[in-house]
Amino acid sequence: MVLHCDFHSPVLKRNTHINVILPTPAEPDEPMLKDMKVLYLLHGLHGDETSWLHFSNIERYANDAQIAVVIPGVGNSFYQNMAHGEDFFTYVTEELYKFVQGLFPVSKKREDTFIAGLSMGGYGAWYLALACPEKYAATASFSGAVDVGFRYLAAAMPKDAPMPPMPFYVENCFGDPKTIAGSDRDVFALFEKAKAKGIVPRMYQSCGTADFLYAMNVAANKKLTEMGAEITWRETPGIDHVWDFWDSEIRWLINNWLLKD
Repeated sequence: MVLHCDFHSPVLKRNTHINVILPTPAEPDEPMLKDMKVLYLLHGLHGDETSWLHFSNIERYANDAQIAVVIPGVGNSFYQNMAHGEDFFTYVTEELYKFVQGLFPVSKKREDTFIAGLSMGGYGAWYLALACPEKYAATASFSGAVDVGFRYLAAAMPKDAPMPPMPFYVENCFGDPKTIAGSDRDVFALFEKAKAKGIVPRMYQSCGTADFLYAMNVAANKKLTEMGAEITWRETPGIDHVWDFWDSEIRWLINNWLLKD
């Protein structure tokens, strides 16, 4: 079942919306599951809380796996407490986290709580999980804009190749983009902090080889691996930045990686 929730967010200071997928029992006479594993699923740039429902089969995959899925909408915020905008980091990792645990029959355990996303949400999933590693056991990025500070991308690009464009509202999200690298918005710096704490979530990363973010993903994977990260990496030849890929990826992730011990 899919539940659409409208509620007032004190953090955002306005009404907001989420979609929650709760699996129906495998047999008609079985009660609704309690303490379900839960996946927070993040949308990409120009998307919202309906994107995964409209363009993928996530409801069916969640039901088959008997896992709850929470899909928030955050606009084009890059999941930040924005320099000029709303506090989406606090909203997702604190307010929404407590709201979901208080209202729905999901587990409160770290080992049962996961976060994944595509493109902007791929960065968001790693960013939120590495910033709050005590809350999320695993994190997955599909075609993610994971190196938002372009910290290691330039060295990996072919000579004279153009850098991927940053969206025009980057200053609204991050302030001066030159301050991102090495900051608490940078997944590399956050990984170092999580590693020092001894509590790094399991990490998954995938990208199509024809994706405009492929070089960024390869460079980020190389650097994080050198830093000691253990990342499950998958790439698909010839695939661009498309929903067919993300639908296939979320299905594979749930069935083959996310719920495995």
